[in-house]
Amino acid sequence: MVVLETAAQPLVILAQAMLFVKLKVVADMVSLCSRVALKAWLIALYPSHAIWAYCVGHAVSSALLVVIYYGTLLWHVRSPDNCLPVKSASELGPRLVPGQPALDRDQLALTWSFFKQGLLKQLLTEGERYLMTAFHLLDFSEQGLYDVVANLGSLAARFLFQPVEENAYVYFSRTVERGKPVSAAAGRVLHDLLRAMSLLGLVAVTFGWSYSHLLLRLYGGALLAAGPAVSLLRAQCAYVLLLAVNGVLECYTFAVMRQEQINGYNRKMVLLSVIFVVSTGIFTRLFGGVGFILANCVNMLTRIYVCYRFVAGLPLEPAVSVPPLLGLRPPPAVAAALVTAGLLAAGSESWLYPGSAAGHVAVGALCGAAVVAAAVHSEPRLLQAVRERVGDKLKRS
Repeated sequence: MVVLETAAQPLVILAQAMLFVKLKVVADMVSLCSRVALKAWLIALYPSHAIWAYCVGHAVSSALLVVIYYGTLLWHVRSPDNCLPVKSASELGPRLVPGQPALDRDQLALTWSFFKQGLLKQLLTEGERYLMTAFHLLDFSEQGLYDVVANLGSLAARFLFQPVEENAYVYFSRTVERGKPVSAAAGRVLHDLLRAMSLLGLVAVTFGWSYSHLLLRLYGGALLAAGPAVSLLRAQCAYVLLLAVNGVLECYTFAVMRQEQINGYNRKMVLLSVIFVVSTGIFTRLFGGVGFILANCVNMLTRIYVCYRFVAGLPLEPAVSVPPLLGLRPPPAVAAALVTAGLLAAGSESWLYPGSAAGHVAVGALCGAAVVAAAVHSEPRLLQAVRERVGDKLKRS
């Protein structure tokens, strides 16, 4: 599986650089659907060999990724209108160029910096699972409950935030020059992305508090909703807000950082890792499974703080009329609508739920419509950008 996925990575990077968004969507969809279908079929046939079914499903999906990407590459290479910067698949692999050194020292140093950064980010992102397993901070039933709630709460990050972050990084890396002042176009896009993602996160916090019990009841039944899962999911909603903000800030930060700045950021991430481990130990002993989510929130807050200070210190071009970081501040009308909606939803949970789940949902729908109306009224530029994007999609189709 590792070999197959590694073989597809050069083409994945090339597709991102060439803005082949549809190719990535189709490849990921085919890979995911085939993996899920094959796993379900093999587990149904051989229930005692679930681990082998898991491995076979991943191997087949990885092989499909390789086939799709390399097939697309061969089609472009043989086409007379080849728009790729390569003429054959062999150019993507390691090769010696006459008259040039075998390894580019600058590229090697930059790759090493990104490798260290990726390793530290992996520890910060999945560190709670390593600590949970190594130090037995939770028993197995609590670990299972935590995984269920964490996977449910991270659906927004996987299916909404991650594609936005990937496309944002590609855009910023192609339009922003490292070490140069923030341009008007990049500043406007960063401002709009921060505004949109922060609003989505605030909506998750506003309605997640009052509808966590109902969602868990629908998802796993009364037994799941009766335990500490409700508190876990409510804390996860706050974590989703921080994920939304941190993803966009880190995209822009990594797109404009020079190599020495990346090395400095890596040293800061070592300190952030220590803070994360210490906060995990303290919060877990005080709050149990919720402590892991609170430690993740502390981790995200520290990362947001580092990126915020970096972006705030960048020079702006004279044409930039609105500082990009002001996108983190919601308009007064939207903030008032969110506060009102949160209070009404909490009152509905106390007075209507669980006696009238339909009434509770109706109150949430009305409050959500009011928040959307306030956002549309306060953010005409975002609405116009969405309309233009949808219009372009309809014209292409």
